[in-house]
Amino acid sequence: MVLSTRPADRSERALANNRVALLAVLSFTVLSGAARAQPTHVVRPGDTLWDISRQHMNTPLRWPELQRGNAVPVPEHLKPGQVLLLGGGTAVAAVVELSGSAWLKRGNDAPRALAQGAAVQANDVVVTDRGAFLSLGMGDGSRLVMPSSSAVQVLVANGRVTQLKLLDGRVEAHVEKQRGREFEIRNRTAALGVRGTHFRARAEEGVISAEVIEGAVAVSSANGQGLLLAAASGTLLEGPGALQSQPLLPAPQNAQQGGGQATVLPVTGAFSYRMQLARDERFLQLAYEERSQQGEFALPADLQAGFYHLRLTAFDARQLEGMPGDSIVYIAAGATPAGVRRMDDGRYEISWPARPGQRYVFELARTAAFAPALASEPVLYGGGVLVGPLDMPGRYHWRSREIKVPGAQPMVFEGSFEVPALPPARP
Repeated sequence: MVLSTRPADRSERALANNRVALLAVLSFTVLSGAARAQPTHVVRPGDTLWDISRQHMNTPLRWPELQRGNAVPVPEHLKPGQVLLLGGGTAVAAVVELSGSAWLKRGNDAPRALAQGAAVQANDVVVTDRGAFLSLGMGDGSRLVMPSSSAVQVLVANGRVTQLKLLDGRVEAHVEKQRGREFEIRNRTAALGVRGTHFRARAEEGVISAEVIEGAVAVSSANGQGLLLAAASGTLLEGPGALQSQPLLPAPQNAQQGGGQATVLPVTGAFSYRMQLARDERFLQLAYEERSQQGEFALPADLQAGFYHLRLTAFDARQLEGMPGDSIVYIAAGATPAGVRRMDDGRYEISWPARPGQRYVFELARTAAFAPALASEPVLYGGGVLVGPLDMPGRYHWRSREIKVPGAQPMVFEGSFEVPALPPARP
């Protein structure tokens, strides 16, 4: 077993990992420049084509050009968040929400950093770094949410036809009723045709899948096979059992009432869970996400204090992601709460709200009495350690004690976590 204090240079290593992932996806060699905003307008409540034309085109009389160029069926029914292309522009979409770092690759040009409000043209590739979240607004009012470590190529998005290609990672689409328009997401295996719905397309961790939350999605494969996916169903798009509709696992519930953690009430048939935090109820403004086999999550304390929307999903044995269970949580300002987070490499990050300049002794054991102790190590001026990998399944107990100083009452933080047995091989 390896135990190490939480490294101070984690942000530098994460940045290096992000760049490696970016290179692996698109063979980028240079990172420079920034994507500037192009002539687009994101509709706000109360906007009209008349007012938008007057604001951007110096006269309200050019509003019919906006209507024709953006395929707006009823001028009076603009939707907040809808992206309008302004006269003379070549943009087909715009970045309406962005948290973290994202990049745009256009033709043979070097990748450019994206900013909120930046425009996307036909055939552009958009990439999110690890820990970044981005929302694209389309001309028909639809939204495409790109979580961490994802890549999408926007093929066409002219208000009448929207065609996107998922290159890596996953997307979550909120598609407006199409009324004769076309909305399609492709990957290397299949095309997903949509007529107004809420669904996911994923190509992560060796799994290529589609899952429908609301509405219906028509799946067509490269070999001519087809499938209509209804709400609360999903399918693998590649491998054994591909193009077979399967019911999604039900929405998990959060058993934690307050505090700095979220704990999933177990879902029958679940092999792992995902948690997402967002600033809005539609989860277009993602702020954080995490995967866990146990369904235990520590809420991040480095976010701005306030109420957040929390979403939990469960993954079945085929790695289809289930229906979302949403609730509201409050994240307080200040120190990180005590918690445990499983890392991708099988180690566990254990953290507690350390007092500045205070030293601690960290202990790990298989019993609540801490006898015998698997580890007993000093932690100098830190509020966290990494332990593992832990090969033996079962419950582990941890404790962090302040090294006593004269005139001060030492504080003790403790908890436990479950190390699961290795899951059976996927069918």
